Amino acid sequence: MNNGNEGLENLKELEKLELIINKFKQLITEQESEIETLKKEIALVREEVQVEKLQLQKAINHLHENIKMKDDRIRELEQINKEHQDQNGKLQKRLSQYEDKAAHYRRKAVL
Repeated sequence: MNNGNEGLENLKELEKLELIINKFKQLITEQESEIETLKKEIALVREEVQVEKLQLQKAINHLHENIKMKDDRIRELEQINKEHQDQNGKLQKRLSQYEDKAAHYRRKAVL
């Protein structure tokens, strides 16, 4: 009788172990599925980051171009300003000469 009960207990223990093994297999399958899902999400995030990185690089390049254009324009305006100052100085000198002549003729007319 012991052998019958012992065999029955072993059978029940074996069934419990099989249930536990099946639950573990199910958990492993679920975890593997979740891992695959996460791998796909990682790939998508990498692509999004690449796109954002390219967009940022494009924006930075655009800013560099704008800065260069503005620097060029500043140099151009500074050159124009210098030329105008030179021209203004020459005109002031000529004006002064004409004023001196006018004063000279006024004095002559007065004498």
